Amino acid sequence: MKKTCFLLATVMAASVIMSGCGSEKDIWSLDASKYVTLGNYKGLSVSVDDTTVTDEEVGETISSNLAADGTMTAVTGRPVQEGDTVNIDYVGTKDGVAFDGGTAEGYDLEIGSGTFISGFEDGLIGHEIGEKVSLNLTFPENYSAEDLAGQDVVFDVTINSISENVIPKLDDAEAKKLDDEVSTKEEYIEKIRKNLEESKQASARTSAYADLLEQAEDNAQIVSGNKLPSWLIDSISKQEKSNFESNLTAYGMTVDDYLANVGMTESDLDAEIKTYAENYAKQELLVHAIAQAEGIEVTDEDLQDAYEEYADKYGYDSADEFLSALKEHDSEETFKEATLTEMVEKFLFDNAEIENPEMVTWTQDSTED
Repeated sequence: MKKTCFLLATVMAASVIMSGCGSEKDIWSLDASKYVTLGNYKGLSVSVDDTTVTDEEVGETISSNLAADGTMTAVTGRPVQEGDTVNIDYVGTKDGVAFDGGTAEGYDLEIGSGTFISGFEDGLIGHEIGEKVSLNLTFPENYSAEDLAGQDVVFDVTINSISENVIPKLDDAEAKKLDDEVSTKEEYIEKIRKNLEESKQASARTSAYADLLEQAEDNAQIVSGNKLPSWLIDSISKQEKSNFESNLTAYGMTVDDYLANVGMTESDLDAEIKTYAENYAKQELLVHAIAQAEGIEVTDEDLQDAYEEYADKYGYDSADEFLSALKEHDSEETFKEATLTEMVEKFLFDNAEIENPEMVTWTQDSTED
């Protein structure tokens, strides 16, 4: 699980550029100034999103966590209510004939979940265990199955049982059950608030940095097309296509399946990936150009600090364990690239005109930048 979290973090934060797919060339060896003529990248203006956490947001999060820790309990002596889970058998028919996918037995359905078409779940409210209910409904016009889109149907439903989620109250014992690092409900509430604040700040930082980097890119002149290093484009394209294929595999699909579903050819896909690679390469070259101009370098000390930060953030026992995970996934260069990008983004942020600067801090432990 830790490795999964780490990989997600580095993929989101870092370049896909490795070392030229086995070539001696890599982006660190380039003179980025040959490809990028920098424009204005200092004194840019950016507004930081509001990161205030309200009591309502804290309450909603706690309610959701308590509901997830609830106990499903059988209900008798009352009809179906909103929020209940009903076990049902049902048969759907159109013009008196059962249609594909419209029949099931022993199906658990949460009332209010929006799992079924409009009117189905509401139509069961107020009915008792053992009742048979006929629902005259209409599929939406944009329904995925063309033969059912916009069609009138009848669902004959039998209610087998009703259950409700018995939600515990938040006390010290429940707080510790939800989070074994706290001892009281007050500590739990405060931790939820802190986590929400950190999440909002992380999102605000990401948004502000992306805005500043985009402005710096708009102000710069960056070569394009065949003037970009071909090996760099090939490296990014190869890695991106590999990532794309891996994601499809996780969903049980092949590239051919995907292309058939979206009506594309492999040449179309390769062209899209190449366009992405060119745009990504421009941003990476911009980052390196700013770093060169400002003397920003990733030192061994910078990397060690980053290893320690990420080890703590993602639950590794030490920076060495985190580094071992990087080596295991051949991601040291990717992480180094991510570290440089963070340093450049922080430089842009520190040298920008910031609206609402108090809404964000550089690290969780720092005060205002």
